[in-house]
Amino acid sequence: METQGAMRRLAVILVADMVGYSHLVEADEEGTIARMIEHRSVLIDPKIEQHHGRIVKSTGDGLLVEFASPVEAVRCAVEIQRCLIESEAAIPEGRRIQYRMGINLGDIVVEGDDILGDGVNVAARLESIAEPDGVWISGSVYEQIHGKIDLAFDDLGHRKVKNIDHSIHVYRAHLKDFSPGIQSQPLFDFDSNMIDRSSLITGRCLCGDIRYEISAPAIGAAFCHCRMCQRSIGAAVNAWVAFPNNAVRFTSGEPKYYSSSPIAMRGFCATCGTSLTYKLMKPEELPFLVFTIASLDKPEDHTPTWHGGTESQMPWLDIHDDLPRTKCEEASDLRSAWESVGVIDPENWK
Repeated sequence: METQGAMRRLAVILVADMVGYSHLVEADEEGTIARMIEHRSVLIDPKIEQHHGRIVKSTGDGLLVEFASPVEAVRCAVEIQRCLIESEAAIPEGRRIQYRMGINLGDIVVEGDDILGDGVNVAARLESIAEPDGVWISGSVYEQIHGKIDLAFDDLGHRKVKNIDHSIHVYRAHLKDFSPGIQSQPLFDFDSNMIDRSSLITGRCLCGDIRYEISAPAIGAAFCHCRMCQRSIGAAVNAWVAFPNNAVRFTSGEPKYYSSSPIAMRGFCATCGTSLTYKLMKPEELPFLVFTIASLDKPEDHTPTWHGGTESQMPWLDIHDDLPRTKCEEASDLRSAWESVGVIDPENWK
């Protein structure tokens, strides 16, 4: 209950929380805490000060920060995430320190040095559903920063979040130098009333025998020029988007799968032949399911952010963009998958 006469103001709220803190401490208490303290003192706190933020409270593995400017708040969050990703790159997966961040612009209640209210709660809920290393912002923040920051954002639509009556328009910062990990992401129960069903990502094959829906944001999207993709879809380049395995369900029919290599299978519709999916033989290594972007009902919502398999790009396909480009042999996850089945030479990956 709000205290009578409490002061109110409009503020930008950033909520950050470490992913899997208890697990990290259990696995390596001293190392985790030492790195966390170092990150705070050398990186996080100085960045917040640089961008004119105020740390309202710290919960050990989390932070509540207030800013006056949405632009400064988003810049601060993105810079921290990028620096953390770089700093933790040498740490084995499963031991890395990662944060989720949510940012909201809203009305807050001031109680001494503390801040409360719906403006804070929305930021906290955005943080709770963001992916590791992610920065999710509300529509109110996006309206203020649009065109003022050299950064792309994915429009994730309106989401219903816990204990907030109204749905929140959510945007995800696209970190250009960030290659998303395939960690388990916070997913929604398809049948729960906590999810706005209009926000589900849907798609189908050409004839409609196979339909699917997805309840979590994309992990990433790209163009692939490799010969396997070219042959699979019968075109010079494949545009794909990946989602966590357990965020996908087929609501009508199932793809027929073809083992296109020792490491992966490709799914297609047995009726109309539409190329739909790609998945690894060992999904525990990279637990995602890839869909052809063109099979989505709203393919315009998912923009590729890099080019892969460029050693096989058709010489007559002249693409003018500034997206990063990699060859198959330069993709560490792909290399690991092939090496796991004893195929070392990239020339044999085609």
